[in-house]
Amino acid sequence: MAKEKIGNQMIREIEHLNQRRQKALQMGGPERVDRQHKRGKLTARERVALLMDDNTFQEYGLLANHQSHRAEMANKDAPADGVITGFGQINGLRAGVIAEDFTVMGGSIGMTHGMKKFRMVQLSTQERAPLIWLMDGAGARAEEFIAEGLPMVAHHLFTAKMSGIAPSVGVVMGPCAGDSSLAACLLEFIIMTKKEGMLAAGGPPVVLAATGEVVSKEDLGGWKVHCVESGVADNPAEDDADAIAMTKRYLSYLPSSAYEYPPYMDTGDAPDRMDEDLLNIIPDNLLIPYDMKCIINSIVDRGTFFEIKPEYAKMMITGFARMNGHVMGIIANQPKVFSGAITAKAAQKERHFIDLCTAYHIPLLFLVDVPGIMTGQVAEKEGVLRYGLELAYSLSWSDVPKITVVIHKAFGMGGAVMCGYGAGQTLTLAWPRVNFGSIPAGGGVLAAHQAELAAAADPKALARELEEAYNKYQGPYQAASTFNVDDVIDPRETRPRIIRALELSLGRRTAPASPGMRWGVMP
Repeated sequence: MAKEKIGNQMIREIEHLNQRRQKALQMGGPERVDRQHKRGKLTARERVALLMDDNTFQEYGLLANHQSHRAEMANKDAPADGVITGFGQINGLRAGVIAEDFTVMGGSIGMTHGMKKFRMVQLSTQERAPLIWLMDGAGARAEEFIAEGLPMVAHHLFTAKMSGIAPSVGVVMGPCAGDSSLAACLLEFIIMTKKEGMLAAGGPPVVLAATGEVVSKEDLGGWKVHCVESGVADNPAEDDADAIAMTKRYLSYLPSSAYEYPPYMDTGDAPDRMDEDLLNIIPDNLLIPYDMKCIINSIVDRGTFFEIKPEYAKMMITGFARMNGHVMGIIANQPKVFSGAITAKAAQKERHFIDLCTAYHIPLLFLVDVPGIMTGQVAEKEGVLRYGLELAYSLSWSDVPKITVVIHKAFGMGGAVMCGYGAGQTLTLAWPRVNFGSIPAGGGVLAAHQAELAAAADPKALARELEEAYNKYQGPYQAASTFNVDDVIDPRETRPRIIRALELSLGRRTAPASPGMRWGVMP
C-alpha cells in the first residue's frame, strides 16, 4: 500500500510539473505571440527550433521566473523570465543558445534572466561549445533595476573572456537597447535583420529624455547604421530565417572551440583546377579598376566564399572560403573602392578578421592590390596611423599559416600590413604585371627630388623623366631576382599553388589545438 501511495503522489507531481511546463511554453501568451508574428518576427521558441537540429535542444531554466519583491512586479508572471537558454546541436555539433523572448516583458533583463545568461556563458566556456545569442530585448527591466545600486559588469567580463575559447554569434532580431546591445557588441560575429534589428545604447525614448532628439529606431541603430557605417555589426539579413541560416553557415567554417582545428569538408572541386577567366580580370589599362571578388570566386572551392562585413569598408574584403576542402580566411583589397587603399575603417575590419582567424586556427590568404595606407587630413583625423599599426600588432601574434599573392600593386605600409615581406608566410607569389615597393614612383620622385624640380625650367617634364628612370626597376622580376617573393606565376596557377602551400603548412598541426596567448598593449 505504501508503494502505491508513493506512486500516486509521484504521478500527481508529474502532472503538476507538466502543467508548469506547458504554461512556461506559452511565453507571453497568445496575444503577444500574435503581435510578434504580425511584425514579421518569429517567437523566441520558433527561432530556437529553427536554429537547433530536431529533437536535440535541452532547455535550462524553463521554469524560471522573476524574483523581484518590488511592488511594481507584484502579480506579474514572467515565464522563463523572458529568456530561453539551453544546449543542443547545430548541423550535428554541440552548441548553446540564449534567446531573448520579446513576448515576456519585452525581453527585458531581470535578475533571473541575467543569471540564466551568465550561466550559459560560463557553461559554454567550460564545455567549449559555441554560444548563439538571439537578441530581441529591451535591456534592463526598469521595474527591477531602477536605483538597484552600482551596475553590474561581471557578465560582460565573462563574455569577453569567452572570446577566443568558443565561438560566439549575436543575431539582432529586434530592438536591442541598453544591456542587450552591449552584450551583442562583445560577440565575435554579429548579424542584424534589416526590418526589425536595432542596436543602441539607449532606445528612442531614452534618447528623447536625455538629449531632446526625436529619432526612429532605424536611424538610431538600424542595420544601415551598424553594418554600413559604424561596423559594430557584421552582416545584414533579410529576416529571422535568413539570419539563422547565415548563423549556421558561419559556424560551418569554425571549430567548436579553440581546442579543435577547423573542420574539413570535401567540396568536390579539383585542387589543380586552373581558371582561364583569371587571364581577363585585370584590364590592359591598369588605371581601370576591376572586381577582386571575381578573383576570389575563381580560386576558392566553388560556392564556398562567405563574406564577412560585406557592406562596411568595401575597399577591404574579408571572409571564409575552402581550398580543397580546408578552411581559409581571405583578406583582399578591393580596387573598385579607393583603389584598395587602407582607411581607418578598412584597417579595423582587417584587424578583427585576423584576430578571429588566429583564435580558431584558420590559415590566412592575402590577395594584395593596395596603393598604401590612405593619406590626407580626413584619414589622419580618423586615426589611420594607429589603426594601420594595429594590423602589424595582430600579424605579430598570428601564428596561423599565411600565404600572400600580390595581384597588381603593393606600396608602403599598406603593402606591409597586407602580410608583406617577412611576415612568416609559407608562400609569397606575384602575378606578372605587379608593381610594388616602399613608395610609388610618382610620390617618391616628388619627395626625393624637390630641389631639382623646383629649379627646373619644366618641372613636369623633369618629373616624367625621373619617373621613367625609376620605372625600370618596377615589375615582379626585380623582387624575384632578390628573392623578395618566392615566385612569379601565371594567374591560372594561383589556385593549385595556394592549395599545395596550404597543405604543406598544415603539417605543423602536430600538437593538439589550444587557445593562443596575447601579450603587450595594442596601439
